[in-house]
Amino acid sequence: MASKQTVLQSRMLFITCLWVLMTLIPNQLQSKPLVITTTPTLGQIAEAVGGIDVQVHSLTQVGQDPNTFFPRPSHVEKISTASLLFSAGFGLESTWLPTLITLSANVSIAPGQTGYFSGDDIIEAIGVPRGMTSDSMAQWSPDKNPYWWLDPELGIKVALALAIRLGEIDPVNAENYRLRALEFTTAIANELPRWRDYMNIHTGAIITYHNTYVYFMKAMHIELAGFVEPKSGIEPSTRHLSKLIDIIHQKKVKLIWVEPYNSRIIARRLADEAGIRLMVLPDSVEGYGSEGYIGMFEKMVERIARWSQ
Repeated sequence: MASKQTVLQSRMLFITCLWVLMTLIPNQLQSKPLVITTTPTLGQIAEAVGGIDVQVHSLTQVGQDPNTFFPRPSHVEKISTASLLFSAGFGLESTWLPTLITLSANVSIAPGQTGYFSGDDIIEAIGVPRGMTSDSMAQWSPDKNPYWWLDPELGIKVALALAIRLGEIDPVNAENYRLRALEFTTAIANELPRWRDYMNIHTGAIITYHNTYVYFMKAMHIELAGFVEPKSGIEPSTRHLSKLIDIIHQKKVKLIWVEPYNSRIIARRLADEAGIRLMVLPDSVEGYGSEGYIGMFEKMVERIARWSQ
């Protein structure tokens, strides 16, 4: 009788332990800070710094234009549980993110709170180009260009600041965040000279459709020859396109870069008339953490070099 009782007690203890384990695992997962990012590349920076100590979710996906993103109810639900909201800033998400924050009722991620982290709090952005002057130099408006993540050195700067902010939200893992940010810094610093050398060999002056790639060009020491759009969102006139053709011949431009989400019709016509190539250049790629972020630059550099030949 005693042995049966012992067996019964052992089974009850096993069932109790199993139940505790099953309830404990989800709670542990839920206890990790949830970092919501507005773009997939910001998500990769967050993954690189946060590692196994955070959950990361990007609102937009690779190939989507963050300017024109339209949130769904599921995004409101997701952001309502976020510990940190990581945005590019400089107006990139201004048409939809404030409303999304309000609808989420998550006051901890509102601007000015610890749970709100934005690139415009960390870096000094360059201006938004507003066409070209007669000597082919860009005119800059007082507005700021939000595509800073395409400069790997700015990616490093933001990652280091993100590590500090995550440490404030999750002090237990603060040292982990700091060390991962340093690893991220080292990984990029090791590759940057090679990328620059490669671009110096294969790339001359470039024309781009929009101002997205200005940070990348500045980081890689690539000359900006002009924009297909004379101003952001303004369709080019025949006169403007004629000037660009003259610039293409003068500077021996080989490529026109276009974002994945912008129309290629006008850029294609310009490329055909000038006898040069049109190339779709990514501003984000699939991938996790440092590998994904570095992979974006690898893909950009490799594609530019191949198409410039």
